[in-house]
Amino acid sequence: MLRSEVRKTSINLNEVYTSIQGEGLLLGTPSLFIRVQGCNLRCPWCDQPSALSFRDSPVRLDDLLELVETYPHKHVVITGGEPFTEEALPELVKELIKRGKSLQIETNGTLWQEALEGTAHKVHITCSPKAVANWEVHPKIREYARELKFVVDESLSLEVLFSFKDFLQKGCVVLQPEGNKGHFLERALNLQNQLLSLGYQVRVIPQVHKLLGLK
Repeated sequence: MLRSEVRKTSINLNEVYTSIQGEGLLLGTPSLFIRVQGCNLRCPWCDQPSALSFRDSPVRLDDLLELVETYPHKHVVITGGEPFTEEALPELVKELIKRGKSLQIETNGTLWQEALEGTAHKVHITCSPKAVANWEVHPKIREYARELKFVVDESLSLEVLFSFKDFLQKGCVVLQPEGNKGHFLERALNLQNQLLSLGYQVRVIPQVHKLLGLK
């Protein structure tokens, strides 16, 4: 089989596992996580370094979908790595929706695939803009994202947050202290209070799964 054909019927997979959604607006949801292999960015504090490289680790989509069906979970989270680097992402999304799954994609927001145009409105897209990408978010991601999740480190500022004023106005911005560290929690709470004084409400949510000792 030609390499181009393999890409259409397989996905580079890092792991599949179950846990609760420990981040963002869907906090606490029992979830099946599909972690793809490969990311186009290199954030200094990335907590999934094993998923960064673009090494070949193909799994047939049919085999992956059969595996998904063995779990009782209704909510599926496609994460990474960076899901939008995967050519098979639109096909995976289509098949999971066809199977009645509630679907979430966690993305850094820099990439887009036109083949998702017809199904993106059915997906809870969680966009986490990154400083290493100069906070760039693709226009289509801005259109379809249901929440923005900012990792709070020394680089996040009010100026950056106000470049996403449309999301602030919709009340769907989450501040996540990097590594659940105390000084970044203080910084997140300070940003929250500053925004509140300006009429915007954001949520401060740490990585709850880590606080609970879950994967």
